[in-house]
Amino acid sequence: MTAKVFVLDTSVLVHHEDSIHAFPDQKVVIPMVVLEELDHLKTRQDSVGNAARYVNRFLDGLRQKGSLKDGVTLDNGQEIQVYTDLLTTDLDPMAEVNADNKIIATALKLSRDNHDISLITRDINIRVKCDALGIPSENYQKEKATINRRGAYTGVSVIELTPSEIDDFYSYGEIEVGDEFEPNEYLVLKGGAQSALACFKGGVAKRLVHTSAKGFSVQGITPRNKEQTFALESLLDRDIALATLTGKAGSGKTILATAAAISLLNAGACEKIIISRPVQSLSADIGFLPGDKNEKMAPWIQPIVDNLKILFKNGDHYFNIMVEKGVIEIEALSYIRGRSLPNTIMILDEAQNISYREAKAVITRMGENSKLIMLGDLEQIDAPHLDSVTSGLGAIVEKFKDFGLSSHITLLKGERSPLAEHAANIL
Repeated sequence: MTAKVFVLDTSVLVHHEDSIHAFPDQKVVIPMVVLEELDHLKTRQDSVGNAARYVNRFLDGLRQKGSLKDGVTLDNGQEIQVYTDLLTTDLDPMAEVNADNKIIATALKLSRDNHDISLITRDINIRVKCDALGIPSENYQKEKATINRRGAYTGVSVIELTPSEIDDFYSYGEIEVGDEFEPNEYLVLKGGAQSALACFKGGVAKRLVHTSAKGFSVQGITPRNKEQTFALESLLDRDIALATLTGKAGSGKTILATAAAISLLNAGACEKIIISRPVQSLSADIGFLPGDKNEKMAPWIQPIVDNLKILFKNGDHYFNIMVEKGVIEIEALSYIRGRSLPNTIMILDEAQNISYREAKAVITRMGENSKLIMLGDLEQIDAPHLDSVTSGLGAIVEKFKDFGLSSHITLLKGERSPLAEHAANIL
């Protein structure tokens, strides 16, 4: 008996495109009829059409690596094969009835060819038919799938050193640790009972510049864990033009970004702060809301105002005065195209809900001496056409990780409250 073979139904691939990556070290078979159904679905302007188009493009890219008829192996050890063999089973007449029966017949032929198979489908009727024919079948749940699509760059690595090397690091402020790290990747150096925090710059691990002082705080905000320390280091570093922070609800993304932006503004590092956020899951036009642009955006940027209230006792008043002076500006993504933003810190909150196109539009607006801060939770994507990888934020984290003017930190621990932390972990 050969290794386990998973036959994927169309309903799986269009439920969530990550499903095509969700079987590491296993063999996945896609019947030809599934490709035909995907072709019919690709014109839909919804999550189904988005998934169909993604799978088509992904399979087309695999052709550069080998023959889909023979099977192509992915980086996660998963093999993908498009099944093209003509059916020669006693189900041939039934298979001609509809696409579902063709998929079932494919699974039956593989089973009779001595393969240990399981047909993965979200279609209840197909599973019932499979049971009647003695074909193993399973439902597909995205939440239960093992997805390892891009390696989830977190911006932090742990390095084991000797105690004497840790001593040298404290003495000289830097140490050579190899060259396998990304620019501005943050490092936890461990040596016996000692440890240190560092940043990989210029090919060496260097001592943190902005956050190493004892009792360090920004606008009264003190980091509560090493990831928050790294985040503030990145936010305060004027050499970093793009800082991305991801993490679950309550991990401190917005408060850290707000405090750092106010600190840089007060230090003269920029002339103004621009705050933006998707006004809907799809960043749709905000014309249907009453009032001017600021009034329309008010419900969406309220989290920023809430954090200003933490930083300043009169947060509402401070915010309003700064807006009147033009030092703090509210902008909708709908109107960002065509602008040029020099000497600006831009905070883009809830960036997990923007598309790749919107992310590109924002980044290409940034001018000289400007900094873009993108915040979001890739586990809380509301837009139906996006997922953790097709999200503009997810794409930027991956594509910019080796760029010397950018940095990324994934905040791991919720600090809002024990209740919020528990909810973020289990829901």
